[in-house]
Amino acid sequence: MSNRFGVYESDFGWGRPVKVDVVSIRGDGISMAEKRDDSGGVEIGLCMKKADMDIVFTLFNSGLQN
Repeated sequence: MSNRFGVYESDFGWGRPVKVDVVSIRGDGISMAEKRDDSGGVEIGLCMKKADMDIVFTLFNSGLQN
């Protein structure tokens, strides 16, 4: 089973999408989609309060350095 939905391969007559965003009315959240250029990467979207986002960035940057 794969989590790849092929969102960048969708074409409704206007061509392939340049950017895909997941919209939610819930508030805080995280979304993931495959990378547009199909190189196996992922795009991660975050929607949080600034204080929470600052914590996430600090932890993320710390993880990259270790």
